[in-house]
Amino acid sequence: MDRTPSLGRRRLLAAGTATLLAGLAGCNDSGSVDPGPPASQAPANTGVLVSADMALLEHDGTERLLDAYGSGPGGGEAGSDVGLVAEFENRTGLEAEAADEIVIFADRPRGDFAAYVVEGEWREATVLESVESATGLEYEARDHEGGTVYEPDGGGSEADSLGFVAEGRYAVGSVGAVEAAIETVRTTYVTAATDDPRAYLPPDDSDVVPPFVSLDGYETATVGTVAYAAADEAVAVDAELRADTESDARELADLTFVVREGLATLVDDAVLAQLEKVAIERDGSVVTISYRSDVEGAAALAGLL
Repeated sequence: MDRTPSLGRRRLLAAGTATLLAGLAGCNDSGSVDPGPPASQAPANTGVLVSADMALLEHDGTERLLDAYGSGPGGGEAGSDVGLVAEFENRTGLEAEAADEIVIFADRPRGDFAAYVVEGEWREATVLESVESATGLEYEARDHEGGTVYEPDGGGSEADSLGFVAEGRYAVGSVGAVEAAIETVRTTYVTAATDDPRAYLPPDDSDVVPPFVSLDGYETATVGTVAYAAADEAVAVDAELRADTESDARELADLTFVVREGLATLVDDAVLAQLEKVAIERDGSVVTISYRSDVEGAAALAGLL
């Protein structure tokens, strides 16, 4: 039976996709063999990576930014879609809000999610029992690269596998994705990443895109990452766009300048003051977009986007 999700999709994606969608964007602190942060379990060919630090999502500033974002031109029905969290909770029987962190990775933007990596104070036996109860299937264990893969007895190719990655950390999804989560150890931590940044930006005819600007220029970005942090009344956002060449990166930086200046002609003084806090820098083939402000100002900017 489907459950009422404990968290909305908009809140789970807050630290990642909603910020990346802005296009104008600190890092969170993330822990035998140290498996690294949960995002480390995403394989190298991942096309989409979203990480949600559940404590960060409880921050009052995050709540205000989400409320502002959801009520702006970029919000609406998609902002209240709870399908992602409902899917996680239905597939695992676990409460998303009880997790410390959830990472989701897939092979392409807006495609089917390949796997979840969840970290929390659950014992291995508890997670296994919960998944078996949610699926109605029995699972058999086998060793895999220092971890454990639990595969369902029956259920066909659509049935999820469960992976024990490290103490308190589990992967749920296709058997290949679960094995990849166990095998993969990387050192870079970002809140969200995609190999198709343009797919997350609004269409050119959107009200939030200046009329003389085409965002299709962002198609030259091969990777986009974004990190969001909040503490007390402070908000920090850092985004990176990576290109194949310095020339492409220069064009990405120029386009971002044009977008920022174009938006400045469409907004009131309060939002304009926030746009002026958006810093754009290029170093070789990487463009960095940084924003530092307080919750009040960030909420004003989110309301535009």
